[in-house]
Amino acid sequence: MRRSASYGKSYEDYLEAIYKLSFEGKKVSVTNLAKILNVKPSSVVEQLRKLSDKKLIIYKKGEEIRLTRKGSRLARQIFERHIILKKFLSEILMLPEEIAEKDACSMEHYLHKDTIERLKKLTIYVLDKKSENTSFSEDLKNIFSDLFLKR
Repeated sequence: MRRSASYGKSYEDYLEAIYKLSFEGKKVSVTNLAKILNVKPSSVVEQLRKLSDKKLIIYKKGEEIRLTRKGSRLARQIFERHIILKKFLSEILMLPEEIAEKDACSMEHYLHKDTIERLKKLTIYVLDKKSENTSFSEDLKNIFSDLFLKR
């Protein structure tokens, strides 16, 4: 079941990409978005118009794309979900970064906000325990050791 009925995966991917470029201090342009999202510039323009119609971005041809207050709030939530999931997958489940990144991108669109919040709390708890207690950290590694041997 989709986490958000009003915005689909594509909308969220665009908002997250715009937010990430802005956050990194990079120019938010059709060209940069096309590269990041691996789509044609014409597809970017079409989606930007839709986001603009929903008052999530400010888009004028030839100008830098900006998030509205509403768009920024939503994009930040999407970005934070991604970070939480990636951290959980890479640091708790000890998946390789590439797999954690790919899976976080998929999962972030479908998990309920309460699920994300609980994963966040669990991740913080486990990471705190790992840093406080080396035997806990070793136990966690042992849980997944059979997976490390298969690589």
